Amino acid sequence: MASTVDVFRKVCLGRHSANRFATGRLIPKEILADVLKSTMAAPSGFNLQPWQIIMVQDSSMKEMLAEASMLGAGNKFRVNDASAIAVFCADLQLRHRIERVVKLEIESNRKRRLRDDGYLASLPLVANILTGEGFVATGLKRAATDILSYSGISSMPDIEGVEAWSYKNVCFAAQNYMLSATSHNLATCPMEGFDSRRVRDVLKIPDRYGIPLMVATGYPYEEGKSEEGDAKSPRLDFTDIVFDDQFGNISHINEKKDHSNSPMSNSSVKK
Repeated sequence: MASTVDVFRKVCLGRHSANRFATGRLIPKEILADVLKSTMAAPSGFNLQPWQIIMVQDSSMKEMLAEASMLGAGNKFRVNDASAIAVFCADLQLRHRIERVVKLEIESNRKRRLRDDGYLASLPLVANILTGEGFVATGLKRAATDILSYSGISSMPDIEGVEAWSYKNVCFAAQNYMLSATSHNLATCPMEGFDSRRVRDVLKIPDRYGIPLMVATGYPYEEGKSEEGDAKSPRLDFTDIVFDDQFGNISHINEKKDHSNSPMSNSSVKK
């Protein structure tokens, strides 16, 4: 029986961005529901969960979305051919979300004490400060935290604009979505090649939300598939990405251990 590690590795390494999808196939509701429940389990700063997801499955809506807003022939084809398009929206007015999340946290804490009372009391203020809503306010907060940090007075958080903060957190959910879909043998392709103004118009998305990405979702296109399966995009070398202790230090984490001097080693083992 495969271990949890083996199963998760297979899902991660099996995920790839599909170029094409099998046409005319619907994803059963129970599968989509399971994928979306796993998506909603993604982490987020202050547990604000700043995402909304629109599942576009109607063929006429997909055609309208493709023609009106998708950039490039490939993206248009994917939107039309895929069984569903998950449109991820990022909340840019988090103040409307904080009160509801705080209430949920308090109710949850009564049943199972996971949060400190001080944390819950300060959550609305801290979340409002660090999520960077408002251009002028964000600039002022950045200036203040830079002064305190660079002067050595105190360590301070980086102040991000609300769009950067929300988009970053939504991507956690999108990754959960793609891995969960892969576990159901579905194909996915994240897309950012679209005119968000036109997407907003077609899908009736309020101005409160940004649209960081969409994920085309469906069944793999099998016709003409090689025995080796779908080609994987190349990845940079481990040592190009991972550093030890400080930026630029070559990592030795992926090196195979040399057990030649271990008391448990066999003298006949070749180096």
